Amino acid sequence: MKGFFGVLMVSVIVLIYPIMFFQHSIGVMATVDNNIVMSNVNVLSPDQVKNALNQLDGWIEKDGKLHRQLQFNSFVEAFGFMSSVALVAESMGHHPEWCNVYNRVTIDLTTHDAGGITNKDLELAKKVNELAKNP
Repeated sequence: MKGFFGVLMVSVIVLIYPIMFFQHSIGVMATVDNNIVMSNVNVLSPDQVKNALNQLDGWIEKDGKLHRQLQFNSFVEAFGFMSSVALVAESMGHHPEWCNVYNRVTIDLTTHDAGGITNKDLELAKKVNELAKNP
């Protein structure tokens, strides 16, 4: 019986915890400026990227992409964060390259159809930072 309650508790945590991220991601989606995201797909110059990175905590330029690694307290927290980012990315029509290993999430952003980093990537990076601060 003890094992049953342990499994039940873990199941509830796995199902409920991501919902907290979803609630915050809805607010983040509402603030997406689709005029910026949809209208400007010109590749940014190296100087523009460098200047933008000064405003983006935790992000670097790596292999021609915006790159960030985040670490959470657990796999469930990392997965909830990724689920929230997925909702925002889908609302923007702009999707990250990413990887999750246990409590770490690695994100790379580039605009493939433009051939480099654009304002779409900067906008999504800002939203990722907002979600990372407010799970």
